[in-house]
Amino acid sequence: MILGLLAIAQKTEPFPLTVESIMRGYALVGHAPRNLRWSEDGSKLSFQWAKADGTQSPPTHTYVVDKNGDNLGEGSVTTKKRNEWDGGSKLGDEVVYESGGDVFLYNTKTEAKENLTKSEAREYDPVYARDGKSVVFVRDGQIYRLSMADKSVTQLTTDKAAPDGAAVQPIIFAKPEGYNMGGISLSPSGNHATVRFSQPAKGSNKSAQMAEFITNSGYVELTPIYPRVGMSVGHSQSAVYDLTTGKSVTIATPRPGNVQQMQWSPDGKYGVLWALSEDHKDAWLYRFDTETEQVEMVYNEHDTGWVGGAWNTTLGWLPDSSKFYFMSENTGYNALLTMSPMSTIPQILTPGKYEVSNLQVDEEHGRWVYVSSEPGPADREIDTLSFDGKSHKKIADFSAGDDATFAISPDGTQIAVVKSKTNRPAELWVNNKQITETPTKEWLSGPWIDAPIVTVTARDGEKIAAKLFKPKDWRKGGPGVVFVHGAGYLQNVFHGWSYYFREYMFHHLLMSKGYAVLDVDYRASAGYGKAWRTAIYRHMGGKDLDDVVDGANYLVKEVGAAPDRLGVYGGSYGGFITFMAMFTSPDTFKSGAALRPVGDWSNYNHGYTSPILNNPQDDPDAYKQSSPINFVSGLKGNLLICHGMVDSNVQFQDSVRVVQKLIELGKKNWWVAPYPVENHGFVNPESWADEYNRIFDLFESTIGTKRPRK
Repeated sequence: MILGLLAIAQKTEPFPLTVESIMRGYALVGHAPRNLRWSEDGSKLSFQWAKADGTQSPPTHTYVVDKNGDNLGEGSVTTKKRNEWDGGSKLGDEVVYESGGDVFLYNTKTEAKENLTKSEAREYDPVYARDGKSVVFVRDGQIYRLSMADKSVTQLTTDKAAPDGAAVQPIIFAKPEGYNMGGISLSPSGNHATVRFSQPAKGSNKSAQMAEFITNSGYVELTPIYPRVGMSVGHSQSAVYDLTTGKSVTIATPRPGNVQQMQWSPDGKYGVLWALSEDHKDAWLYRFDTETEQVEMVYNEHDTGWVGGAWNTTLGWLPDSSKFYFMSENTGYNALLTMSPMSTIPQILTPGKYEVSNLQVDEEHGRWVYVSSEPGPADREIDTLSFDGKSHKKIADFSAGDDATFAISPDGTQIAVVKSKTNRPAELWVNNKQITETPTKEWLSGPWIDAPIVTVTARDGEKIAAKLFKPKDWRKGGPGVVFVHGAGYLQNVFHGWSYYFREYMFHHLLMSKGYAVLDVDYRASAGYGKAWRTAIYRHMGGKDLDDVVDGANYLVKEVGAAPDRLGVYGGSYGGFITFMAMFTSPDTFKSGAALRPVGDWSNYNHGYTSPILNNPQDDPDAYKQSSPINFVSGLKGNLLICHGMVDSNVQFQDSVRVVQKLIELGKKNWWVAPYPVENHGFVNPESWADEYNRIFDLFESTIGTKRPRK
């Protein structure tokens, strides 16, 4: 009887579904395992983990677990020892490498070690020439050759003329006027080098500034944060030098842009590099042939909108130099491709309508390892693909989300995966056995649902994925809310733990009060291919907003929400869309909460905005139709604006300008909540709680149970 009473006393109480409770954040769910490392023999795995303990910063400890999932405890493992010569330039049993600013020679068979340079200057990036006669290295930004026969050192290059009477006249780097000499990349043959020349941005590039009001000095302090869109940018080009003859070949973009680092084939016969256009419409893949010393453009990554998204400048060679590999979005989805060094026709290794990401090269086992959305946009798996493209195998289920990661044992037979579920944060699994439980018992007692994924048919016929949070006791005519995720290019509708986990919990609170909530992966979201990503080109607040409005119509027509009881909210890009929804579709939403919202895209940073809207001086119409500041007059409903005052991402100035416009236009029923010490992503639980209490009160008083009777 006593034991029974004790069990009742220790029973975990149901999770208190309140804003204050939800906004404890990481105190509830902790931090998923990370930094996975297998022991050298593959028998154990170490990882770092911060299990939730009710505090805002749960401590991180290092743990060890056996490969079969047993014997979990704090500790460490013996991983493969890294030698100082690892990563050096190897020829047979010998390897040259840099250590402490000198070039050393090490024999892996005899274990003999020799310092080849012994100079006060720093030498780096040594290459053992394939003929075995010399070592080429860089010193003070110039290239030198060391003879293996007599250890004599010869300067091969200079950026200024050698003095009269010099015994050897080095190659003079032909630096273009107005350019600065940058990185040097030596070929494995030791006979060629690529030198990058950069032209600084011209004119004044005054950065946007963030004002801090609560400071130690007592004065308002200004901090530069980023160049605004439309500012001038620098350009670059490369020159490939023959170190035996002094001849050079220039690799420059067809129109203003930048070149990246040369990737040499292991045998040193070829080099390939990406070059990107300043206008973001093209990326060109160039090949250099050391025998003919000719440069050829062999592939063009092109988009009428902008090159980007899941595509990246991945580029490398197979170990035998037979092919180079890269990624491309030209198929419509991010895919893995290979090409032989003398071809211009690539082989598409992942040709389906799915995204490939997280590419790793497993040279020892002759394969690539990557994450694929082949099962469908909402799911992920880990696949391997042999270098010849013939053997494709799924090795583990995975999930999308920021915390998802994996590690394969050195022998390639064991896999550790950190993956999540829609209603559970990411946990460590070793060979299909769950190892960790990160959230608190209190949180685990909560009512967290695996929100079903539904399909919204957009006005143009596209199928929009969305998560539906619908109360069990839902009654038609109830209120509906559309949540708009941030970042623009981010996926939030998938079978996994959301980056927006606080909002996920908040939606349960709304459900408990009778709201149906729809979380939409609108146009421009990640995970759906290139056409989806670029659908907002020149018009943010166009098709993406249409998808949000069509989501609201779905709540009315398919779920049964009352058309006069609809709300919308979101942060960052979601805050921007909320502005546009309330200003340009005022008859759809009665209330909206715009959190840290962009009010004018010409106020935002260059790197994010210029690919999507071009530059404001070149395409003013794109900025005019995309910026909420131009549509404030359309507001009819109730608007809440929440913004951190030290936001280094979306400037607080954006909300200030919109507020002034609201005042000038005599608009009613709007409120603004500034947060003096918060950046773009809030840190303090009390700030989170204050913000979401305001959102909840807005909805309750205008579309929810506390709204005034008609």
